[in-house]
Amino acid sequence: MATTISNQTPKSNPATANEPAKVAAREETKDDEIAVTWREEEPAHYILQIQSLPFLLEILSEPQVAFEAFEACGYKWSLIFYRESESRKDYLSPYLRIMDIQHLGHNWKIDALINFFVYHQGMNRYITIQDGKVKRFSAEKEESGFSRLMLLPKFIDRLNLQENTCKFGVEVFVVNPKKEKGECCCSILDLHLKENTVTWPIGNFSKASGLQPFKFSTGNSEWELQLYPRGVPEVKRKYLSIYLSLKNSEEVESGNKLHVQLKLRIKSNSPSNPRGGESKYDPTKPRTGNAWFSSSQRCWGFPYFMKLADLKQTPGLIDNDALTVEAEFNSIYVIQDLAPEPHAANLH
Repeated sequence: MATTISNQTPKSNPATANEPAKVAAREETKDDEIAVTWREEEPAHYILQIQSLPFLLEILSEPQVAFEAFEACGYKWSLIFYRESESRKDYLSPYLRIMDIQHLGHNWKIDALINFFVYHQGMNRYITIQDGKVKRFSAEKEESGFSRLMLLPKFIDRLNLQENTCKFGVEVFVVNPKKEKGECCCSILDLHLKENTVTWPIGNFSKASGLQPFKFSTGNSEWELQLYPRGVPEVKRKYLSIYLSLKNSEEVESGNKLHVQLKLRIKSNSPSNPRGGESKYDPTKPRTGNAWFSSSQRCWGFPYFMKLADLKQTPGLIDNDALTVEAEFNSIYVIQDLAPEPHAANLH
């Protein structure tokens, strides 16, 4: 669904316009939990286009603004922008609200993965933002999203506005979808097999300007790990970037989607893992991801995987100019469309 707004007030849903949604206490989204990637394909479920920079700045100055509802995975949703302040700084907090909940009965719970998109006009691509966490919607929590995701000036800068137009998007994938909607999930990877962990040793790291991808097979598919020692151009040589790329999969070639849960880490050789570097978080801990792969989306990863300063200053990560990348696959699921059941023949 696509919505275009010029200079008009965003539409609110009549069913909830005068009734505030139930929102659980918000937790700040941590930078090390965010996965930011790029892609050319438009968001599958919702696109919001605003054709007025003054109007965009006007709505971002409001405490909150909700946009027109859209349908995805058998439910109705609404994109909401919140403006949250802390230490005299304003942040953008994008959230998703589930709508028309009066039809869901009692004690309902819906788990979903959410991807937010910002269109970068200069690159002619979408910035994809996710945190790899399954969001739970329920009668007690009708909204979920990213609290204080980004400083407002940084957000506006990322839009790279040209021609007074900007675009945002949303994709929402329900983990426990309604079966009557024609989708099913089947596990193709045992969670407990030791070979679910892939190890990639890298030598002469300081001399590497670009590395050949590490090829491997798991879950009946062929993959590549891609490491950028000085990061992708977006991170300006300050971060290590790591990506997972799907090279060949019969499931994807036949039109299905893959959902992958995995952990990525730089393996530490230090038994005590003392913390070092600039960041507040522990660089030796794995980064967790929930990634979707399809015929049009074959690459996923962390451009801001780890600060290079942390990599160099944390004991045990680099040993004799060598490091080891470890990818642990927790699960791989096939999401496939079911053919509709044939109608019974009328014999009258």
